[in-house]
Amino acid sequence: MAVVSIFILLILAVVIGGFLVFTKRLAESKKNKEMGEISTERTIPSEGAGTKKNQSAVETGLKLQITSPSDKSVVTSPYITLRGKTVAQAEVFVNDKELVADQDGNFSVSLTLDEGDNPIIVVANDQNGNVGETEITVSYETSE
Repeated sequence: MAVVSIFILLILAVVIGGFLVFTKRLAESKKNKEMGEISTERTIPSEGAGTKKNQSAVETGLKLQITSPSDKSVVTSPYITLRGKTVAQAEVFVNDKELVADQDGNFSVSLTLDEGDNPIIVVANDQNGNVGETEITVSYETSE
């Protein structure tokens, strides 16, 4: 029973630590936007040929790529499915949602957008403490 309790405490510590990293980066991102700072555009290497462009990225040892939707997309539905790829079993935080990548590193999450620009911040971390972060903006425009 003690081993199970220690295991549960360890998992809680990892989840809480990942959440704290995510909220800190989210707050920093909001602060930078409020201060009018301009983020630099970087490319994120993908497996195979080519790169994924137009995503602001901060990477510290962890591959993280949003495959759909693309940055600066304009949609006419408030509901989208964000898809991406990182390392297998990484914890992934998409705005206020937490999920785990599958055994191939794929992840997806349904999001509800507000009218106008919607910044989407994705942070992933693995068991070794490596972190990857990227941000895109998706605009929802009503057809009225």
